[in-house]
Amino acid sequence: MESLSVGLVGVTGHGTTILNAILAAGNLRLHSCYDANQALAGEFADRTGALLASAYEELLADPGLHAVVLVTPNDIHYQDVLKAVAARKHILVETPIATTVAEARAMVEMTRSAGLVFMAGHNARRRKVVRRARQILSEGTIGKIVAVEANTSRPTGMEPGLPAWRSDPKISPLLPMTHLGIHMVDVIEYLLGPIRRVCCIAQNVAMPGMVFDSTAALLELESGTPCTLSSSYVSPEVGFLRIYGTKGAIHCGSASLDLELLRENGRSERTVEKFRDQGEQSYVEQMREFGECVLNGRVPETDGEVGLRAVAVVEAMRASLESSALVAVNDILGEMR
Repeated sequence: MESLSVGLVGVTGHGTTILNAILAAGNLRLHSCYDANQALAGEFADRTGALLASAYEELLADPGLHAVVLVTPNDIHYQDVLKAVAARKHILVETPIATTVAEARAMVEMTRSAGLVFMAGHNARRRKVVRRARQILSEGTIGKIVAVEANTSRPTGMEPGLPAWRSDPKISPLLPMTHLGIHMVDVIEYLLGPIRRVCCIAQNVAMPGMVFDSTAALLELESGTPCTLSSSYVSPEVGFLRIYGTKGAIHCGSASLDLELLRENGRSERTVEKFRDQGEQSYVEQMREFGECVLNGRVPETDGEVGLRAVAVVEAMRASLESSALVAVNDILGEMR
């Protein structure tokens, strides 16, 4: 095959971003679509020329379909993946890949046993600013890392039309970390190594349903480096990552990187790099990689194990909140074996 036929499951909201990335990837063909909202799915099919499935199972039964991209609510990811594996379709699932470590581990094991590509949609690490930060860190430019702080927040919880499942504590516990902070968790591990222990506090500030909408966590890396990560669903949009070292600091925004270096006279020298042309390119790269992995038998950079670790860190935060104690991520992973 020169290109991979994919079915898009979930065509609204973030599904539009993924559609654009599929069309721009160059090695993917949009074959079919499904959404629980059949009226919107029909409009989508008419606009794109994709085959419209009346049920997810109907989409999977199509022999002309090779892979599915799941942009669906967290609580149905496990069942969606289970059905895709039974139909022998390769899978890309948006994050979090599952609501629990147990589900995520089962996904990893079943897709591996079936010989299927299983990719987690951890897109944030593919942004140009993050790739550039990794390069700077690999060169040792800012010396030994001494601290990290990050925040990723949006006012989504106060916007009209919020799906009910997002404000349901049973489906979206620790809401901002589950939907926003988890991406920063992956970026931190990508740049600085595994997270060893976590402690977390959270509260409900403004959303209905008593779901936690404002959270903060202290993370300890395997290196011993302390990190702070805050995330809110009811504040203005914020996104930054700051890495402090003995020789300087890296300040990452959504589309810029500010490198601060200490000089012998004690003064700082700053340089700023802009990445305004980023757009949705990181999603295009993600979808192109998915196609390459299936077509050429490669393992994705953000495979199921990466998705599993991110879920484990957030689950450790939840355990910390319940116990008011530091929780080791490996204990969470070990409990689920």
